[in-house]
Amino acid sequence: MLADGLGGQIHLNPAVAGWLVPGRNPFGLYLYREDVDALATVFRRELLGSGDPSDKPWDMYEFALNGPDDLLVRVGWPTRLR
Repeated sequence: MLADGLGGQIHLNPAVAGWLVPGRNPFGLYLYREDVDALATVFRRELLGSGDPSDKPWDMYEFALNGPDDLLVRVGWPTRLR
């Protein structure tokens, strides 16, 4: 379970056995958080790609990590609001 301390919670559960092909989970989760850099520091060892948050072509400042069952989890905030 993830919680933001402001009342937001997300519960993640492993997929039912046999439902997903390993490494091919088609689902994803996007968390909009203003404190992107602080969260990247907390999850430093789990970050995908370059390992640092960055501005993306879709105008988000974000990072990605691999969640349960290869679920793609992105954490970001609109670049224009930074």
